Amino acid sequence: MDKIKTDNNPKIWYQYEVFYIESMLSITRTAMVDQSMLRKAIEELTRGESKNRDLIIDLTQNIISHAASISRYFWPSNSDRIHKRRGQRLREVFEIYESNPIKNRDIRNFIEHFDEKLDLFLQENTSGNIVPTFIGVREDIQKDFTHFFRAYFIDEWRFQVLGMKYNLVPIINELIRIHRLLENFNEQGGRLPIRK
Repeated sequence: MDKIKTDNNPKIWYQYEVFYIESMLSITRTAMVDQSMLRKAIEELTRGESKNRDLIIDLTQNIISHAASISRYFWPSNSDRIHKRRGQRLREVFEIYESNPIKNRDIRNFIEHFDEKLDLFLQENTSGNIVPTFIGVREDIQKDFTHFFRAYFIDEWRFQVLGMKYNLVPIINELIRIHRLLENFNEQGGRLPIRK
Protein backbone atom coordinates (compact mmCIF):
# COMPACT_ATOMS: atom_id res chain seq x y z
CA MET A 1 0.00 0.00 0.00
CA ASP A 2 1.39 3.38 -1.01
CA LYS A 3 1.92 6.01 1.64
CA ILE A 4 -0.37 9.02 1.22
CA LYS A 5 1.55 12.24 0.73
CA THR A 6 0.94 14.80 3.46
CA ASP A 7 0.71 17.68 0.97
CA ASN A 8 -2.36 16.10 -0.65
CA ASN A 9 -4.21 15.67 2.65
CA PRO A 10 -6.94 18.10 3.63
CA LYS A 11 -6.25 20.35 6.59
CA ILE A 12 -8.62 18.21 8.69
CA TRP A 13 -10.16 14.99 7.32
CA TYR A 14 -13.92 15.50 7.31
CA GLN A 15 -14.63 12.32 9.30
CA TYR A 16 -12.34 13.63 12.09
CA GLU A 17 -13.89 17.10 12.38
CA VAL A 18 -16.23 15.89 15.13
CA PHE A 19 -13.23 15.11 17.36
CA TYR A 20 -12.00 18.70 17.17
CA ILE A 21 -15.53 19.97 17.78
CA GLU A 22 -15.98 17.72 20.84
CA SER A 23 -12.53 18.54 22.23
CA MET A 24 -13.11 22.27 21.96
CA LEU A 25 -16.66 21.99 23.33
CA SER A 26 -15.32 20.36 26.49
CA ILE A 27 -13.36 23.58 27.11
CA THR A 28 -16.02 26.08 26.08
CA ARG A 29 -18.78 24.36 28.10
CA THR A 30 -16.71 24.86 31.23
CA ALA A 31 -15.94 28.43 30.20
CA MET A 32 -19.67 29.11 29.83
CA VAL A 33 -20.37 27.80 33.32
CA ASP A 34 -17.51 29.88 34.76
CA GLN A 35 -18.55 33.11 33.01
CA SER A 36 -22.15 32.62 34.12
CA MET A 37 -21.05 32.05 37.72
CA LEU A 38 -18.76 35.09 37.50
CA ARG A 39 -21.60 37.34 36.33
CA LYS A 40 -23.79 36.10 39.18
CA ALA A 41 -21.03 36.58 41.79
CA ILE A 42 -20.39 40.14 40.56
CA GLU A 43 -24.10 40.95 40.64
CA GLU A 44 -24.26 39.65 44.22
CA LEU A 45 -21.23 41.74 45.17
CA THR A 46 -22.74 44.91 43.71
CA ARG A 47 -25.87 44.25 45.80
CA GLY A 48 -23.70 44.08 48.92
CA GLU A 49 -23.59 40.30 49.25
CA SER A 50 -20.13 38.87 49.75
CA LYS A 51 -20.60 35.11 50.09
CA ASN A 52 -18.95 34.37 46.71
CA ARG A 53 -16.44 37.21 46.78
CA ASP A 54 -13.34 34.99 46.74
CA LEU A 55 -14.80 32.90 43.93
CA ILE A 56 -14.61 35.92 41.59
CA ILE A 57 -10.82 35.77 41.37
CA ASP A 58 -10.77 32.00 40.81
CA LEU A 59 -13.44 32.12 38.11
CA THR A 60 -11.65 34.97 36.36
CA GLN A 61 -8.37 33.08 36.30
CA ASN A 62 -10.22 29.98 35.04
CA ILE A 63 -11.69 31.96 32.14
CA ILE A 64 -8.22 33.19 31.17
CA SER A 65 -7.05 29.57 31.31
CA HIS A 66 -9.92 28.42 29.06
CA ALA A 67 -9.07 31.13 26.55
CA ALA A 68 -5.46 29.92 26.51
CA SER A 69 -6.58 26.33 25.95
CA ILE A 70 -8.88 27.24 23.06
CA SER A 71 -6.21 29.49 21.57
CA ARG A 72 -3.90 26.50 21.08
CA TYR A 73 -6.38 24.94 18.64
CA PHE A 74 -6.25 28.02 16.42
CA TRP A 75 -2.57 28.89 16.86
CA PRO A 76 -0.69 25.67 17.66
CA SER A 77 2.62 26.06 19.46
CA ASN A 78 4.09 23.18 17.46
CA SER A 79 5.14 24.33 14.01
CA ASP A 80 4.82 20.93 12.31
CA ARG A 81 2.83 21.08 9.09
CA ILE A 82 -0.09 19.00 10.39
CA HIS A 83 -0.65 21.32 13.35
CA LYS A 84 -0.27 24.49 11.30
CA ARG A 85 -2.78 23.24 8.73
CA ARG A 86 -5.28 22.33 11.44
CA GLY A 87 -4.94 25.78 13.00
CA GLN A 88 -5.39 27.44 9.62
CA ARG A 89 -8.53 25.42 8.88
CA LEU A 90 -10.07 26.21 12.26
CA ARG A 91 -9.27 29.92 11.95
CA GLU A 92 -10.98 29.95 8.54
CA VAL A 93 -14.09 28.13 9.80
CA PHE A 94 -14.47 30.25 12.94
CA GLU A 95 -13.52 33.45 11.09
CA ILE A 96 -10.75 34.21 13.53
CA TYR A 97 -8.30 36.93 12.63
CA GLU A 98 -4.94 37.98 14.00
CA SER A 99 -6.56 40.70 16.15
CA ASN A 100 -8.64 38.12 18.04
CA PRO A 101 -8.50 38.66 21.84
CA ILE A 102 -7.74 35.00 22.55
CA LYS A 103 -4.64 35.07 20.33
CA ASN A 104 -2.65 37.03 22.92
CA ARG A 105 0.46 34.89 23.35
CA ASP A 106 1.12 36.49 26.74
CA ILE A 107 -2.07 34.84 28.04
CA ARG A 108 -0.92 31.40 26.91
CA ASN A 109 2.59 31.85 28.23
CA PHE A 110 1.25 33.14 31.51
CA ILE A 111 -0.98 30.10 32.01
CA GLU A 112 1.57 27.57 30.80
CA HIS A 113 4.41 29.01 32.89
CA PHE A 114 2.55 30.43 35.87
CA ASP A 115 4.85 28.74 38.39
CA GLU A 116 7.91 30.32 36.76
CA LYS A 117 6.23 33.73 36.51
CA LEU A 118 5.42 33.49 40.23
CA ASP A 119 9.08 32.73 41.02
CA LEU A 120 10.20 35.80 39.07
CA PHE A 121 7.50 38.02 40.57
CA LEU A 122 8.60 37.08 44.09
CA GLN A 123 12.28 37.61 43.28
CA GLU A 124 11.73 41.29 42.45
CA ASN A 125 11.89 42.36 46.11
CA THR A 126 8.85 44.53 45.61
CA SER A 127 8.35 47.22 48.21
CA GLY A 128 5.22 49.04 49.22
CA ASN A 129 1.74 47.77 49.87
CA ILE A 130 1.48 44.19 48.57
CA VAL A 131 -2.09 42.90 48.27
CA PRO A 132 -2.52 39.12 47.84
CA THR A 133 -6.14 39.39 46.64
CA PHE A 134 -8.16 42.47 45.77
CA ILE A 135 -11.75 42.59 44.51
CA GLY A 136 -13.36 45.98 44.11
CA VAL A 137 -13.15 49.24 42.21
CA ARG A 138 -9.88 50.91 41.36
CA GLU A 139 -10.63 54.05 43.37
CA ASP A 140 -10.79 51.91 46.54
CA ILE A 141 -7.02 51.35 46.51
CA GLN A 142 -4.03 53.44 47.42
CA LYS A 143 -2.45 54.57 44.20
CA ASP A 144 1.15 54.77 45.36
CA PHE A 145 3.22 51.64 45.89
CA THR A 146 0.36 49.15 45.71
CA HIS A 147 1.18 45.81 44.08
CA PHE A 148 -1.26 42.95 43.50
CA PHE A 149 -0.76 39.24 43.37
CA ARG A 150 -4.30 38.84 42.00
CA ALA A 151 -6.89 41.57 41.57
CA TYR A 152 -10.26 41.95 39.93
CA PHE A 153 -11.55 45.45 39.24
CA ILE A 154 -15.32 45.07 38.97
CA ASP A 155 -15.81 48.56 37.54
CA GLU A 156 -13.48 47.75 34.61
CA TRP A 157 -14.04 43.98 34.23
CA ARG A 158 -10.25 43.78 34.37
CA PHE A 159 -8.19 40.99 35.91
CA GLN A 160 -4.66 41.57 37.09
CA VAL A 161 -2.23 38.92 38.21
CA LEU A 162 1.52 39.17 38.73
CA GLY A 163 1.50 42.56 37.03
CA MET A 164 -0.27 41.32 33.88
CA LYS A 165 -3.65 42.91 33.08
CA TYR A 166 -6.45 41.32 31.08
CA ASN A 167 -9.62 42.99 29.84
CA LEU A 168 -12.10 40.19 30.40
CA VAL A 169 -15.09 41.35 28.33
CA PRO A 170 -13.58 40.73 24.84
CA ILE A 171 -12.22 37.36 25.98
CA ILE A 172 -15.60 36.25 27.39
CA ASN A 173 -17.45 37.50 24.31
CA GLU A 174 -15.15 35.55 22.01
CA LEU A 175 -15.45 32.37 24.07
CA ILE A 176 -19.26 32.71 23.90
CA ARG A 177 -19.12 33.20 20.12
CA ILE A 178 -16.86 30.16 19.61
CA HIS A 179 -19.02 28.07 21.93
CA ARG A 180 -22.20 28.88 19.99
CA LEU A 181 -20.52 27.98 16.70
CA LEU A 182 -19.26 24.71 18.17
CA GLU A 183 -22.74 23.82 19.38
CA ASN A 184 -24.13 24.60 15.94
CA PHE A 185 -21.47 22.49 14.19
CA ASN A 186 -22.13 19.65 16.60
CA GLU A 187 -25.87 19.80 15.91
CA GLN A 188 -25.14 19.75 12.18
CA GLY A 189 -23.64 16.27 12.42
CA GLY A 190 -20.23 17.11 13.81
CA ARG A 191 -19.08 18.80 10.63
CA LEU A 192 -17.22 22.03 10.01
CA PRO A 193 -18.70 24.23 7.28
CA ILE A 194 -16.81 24.92 4.10
CA ARG A 195 -15.71 28.56 3.91
CA LYS A 196 -14.78 30.12 0.59
